[in-house]
Amino acid sequence: MAKSHPKGLIILALSNMGERFGYYTMLAILTLYMQAKFGFSSAETSMIYGTFLALVYFLPVLGGLVADKWLGYGKTVLIGICIMFFGYLVLGLDLGNEAMGISVMFLSLLLISAGTGLFKGNLQALVGKLYDDPRYSKNRDIAFSIFYMFINIGAFFAPSMGNAITNSILSKEGYYYDAAVPGNYVRLNDATVDPAEFTAAVAQDTHNWSELTADEQAEKITKAKKSKGVMFPAEEAQVLFNLKLAGLHQLTYAGKIAPNDPMAITEQDYAIMASRAPEDAARQAEIRERVANVEVPASLLPAGGTGDFARDFGQHYVATTLSKSYSLAFFVACISLIISILIFTLFRSTWKYADVTAKQAAAKAAQAGVEVETMSKEEERQRLIALGLVFMVVIFFWMSFHQNGLTMTFFARDYTMSKVPSSGYIPFSLLMLIPFICFMYGIYLSLFGLLGSKKNPVTGVILIVVGILGLVGGYFVDIKPIGDALRNITPQIFQQFNPFFIILLTPVTVGLFTYLNRKGKEPSAPRKIGIGMLLAALGFVVLLVGSIGLPDPSTLEGTSNVLVSPYWLISTYFVLTLAELFLSPMGLSFVSKVAPPKYSGLMQGGWLAATAVGNLLVGVMGSFWDKLSLVAFWGVLIGCCLLSAVFIFSVMKKLEAVTEG
Repeated sequence: MAKSHPKGLIILALSNMGERFGYYTMLAILTLYMQAKFGFSSAETSMIYGTFLALVYFLPVLGGLVADKWLGYGKTVLIGICIMFFGYLVLGLDLGNEAMGISVMFLSLLLISAGTGLFKGNLQALVGKLYDDPRYSKNRDIAFSIFYMFINIGAFFAPSMGNAITNSILSKEGYYYDAAVPGNYVRLNDATVDPAEFTAAVAQDTHNWSELTADEQAEKITKAKKSKGVMFPAEEAQVLFNLKLAGLHQLTYAGKIAPNDPMAITEQDYAIMASRAPEDAARQAEIRERVANVEVPASLLPAGGTGDFARDFGQHYVATTLSKSYSLAFFVACISLIISILIFTLFRSTWKYADVTAKQAAAKAAQAGVEVETMSKEEERQRLIALGLVFMVVIFFWMSFHQNGLTMTFFARDYTMSKVPSSGYIPFSLLMLIPFICFMYGIYLSLFGLLGSKKNPVTGVILIVVGILGLVGGYFVDIKPIGDALRNITPQIFQQFNPFFIILLTPVTVGLFTYLNRKGKEPSAPRKIGIGMLLAALGFVVLLVGSIGLPDPSTLEGTSNVLVSPYWLISTYFVLTLAELFLSPMGLSFVSKVAPPKYSGLMQGGWLAATAVGNLLVGVMGSFWDKLSLVAFWGVLIGCCLLSAVFIFSVMKKLEAVTEG
């Protein structure tokens, strides 16, 4: 690999990896943060999220102009990292949830998007410049696949970091993550909503804490801590909060409501409340009144509250504890950017020679009296048209794909099981996933070679053994202690599966393309993009099938009463990752190869601008989340991907002619 690629590739990839780790740590929790701290609705959150992503991916157009015309790529990248750092720093500050807090949040998002605009496209342009060298030019596609894999190594660890911080902060207060609490708290503070009308079925893992002996309580606490938290004492308050908002009460307290007390809520009463049948309206009103009169034990009321259990608990859980965990995760992004700055500047010598814009090259040539060969206006026009056609297609890919941070996160929160047994937790454990990657890389290296390198059975066997030992250790450290308990999973953790599959499958796609290239059958970059669009449609077909029979988002009051297996989302991420591997790194390579030299930075910015339009449409599409059925929502995304595939295959000859030229 060292002979096939310049040293600068790894340095630039590592710089990007650190920045992407911080970015995706922030992105994994951004929608949850906005709703938990500020109480934004799904539609408001969708528009803010979509607008932010649009800026993140549109501003590289301006960043490309700045680099091409004035500063060059290296200086522009460095300035961008510094601006992003201050953006994450400001985002982590807790300035309340009123006008000041909201204004500061918007300012921080603007700084992050502006810094990304200077950083992202120009770093990619630098990678492309490295492969203008004839010694490396034939490995351009593989280089961008490797570069893209490093992006996703950073993204892979990001959700777990956010997840670990959230769970750690919550557990210090005796809580565990419950998706129903933030949603119910938002609705509780909505003056137009009557809390007694909520019917969320959230009575899972309830227990009568007050009736346990001291030894039994201690045993439950110990078990909870070993399994990373399902049964803390404050869990009773947490479940009670959700049930009171639902108009239900299934917990019993000594001297308050005994199991045989005529005031107790029965399973039949619960069914009546959940069905909301009109003929049972009088019975429902009676049950609501009964629950409203339940006296909450003082031990479950947060200190310093008003005495209103629902509001005090919700304020303490959501606005204080959960929001604090999100703020700390934003500071993690600051640390990762410092690491990126150090890598980028300390190893500047590996990429400095490629940091030459067309304008700078022309000036040097003029001083040396050398005539520079320029591209004709007609060829420039044809290349720009071809790039424009590809940009049109990727708009709809990113509109669909980036639902992962928005509506797919809503699906994870509202429709997916948030508690899994020990066997079901294996895909969510980093201590299992990391050694599995190691094991698979050992297989790749032993049998086929890895990322363009030759087979190395000895190193491959070492990786296989290390992987197996890691899997065994991970099982005994992170899986076996769960025992019969259930482990909680947070919505943001699902976002680790896309980068996990990128890391796992990049050697497979690189090996496939290398093999086809040797046979003279490798698809062109535009054809790979078309195949990627077809695979994206298939990914949402998986999610559509998993959504059949689920209630519409507009009918939810809390989380769904019907929850599906996490494997529906995991399977969707697997197929969407295959689509991304065919489309995104190939698109970067295509832009790098086809862009006229004097527009290198601008065209990398153009690729990201197309991504920006797609991300803006993410928010537009997300605003229909609670207006369409789930099947209809995923169906729209499937249709957009299929139409885009049809379009790119219809102009394939034009695109391939420019590529070959």
